Amino acid sequence: MELAHIFHAFLSLVFVIGLLLLTIFLFKYLEQKGLKSHFIKKLKSGSRINIIETKRLDAKNTIYLIQCDNKEYLLLANHGSGLLLHTQTVSSGSIVNE
Repeated sequence: MELAHIFHAFLSLVFVIGLLLLTIFLFKYLEQKGLKSHFIKKLKSGSRINIIETKRLDAKNTIYLIQCDNKEYLLLANHGSGLLLHTQTVSSGSIVNE
């Protein structure tokens, strides 16, 4: 009887660890694909500020290409700070670097 209890406890442990791994995988997937794309689509519609493109460099750093009115800004952001890398003016059909 005791062997059956140990086997049952082991299967329960494997099941719980599997659920934890599945949850971690889903959060990583939604972080990279799902949540950000819906958030960006909402920001793009009907506002002066648009996020044109994002690129995740590593676990801490992300580059954003943001357009506000007729200017584009390239930003490097991490958990604690941000850095403006490049600015350019966009007019109808031509780009002027600053």
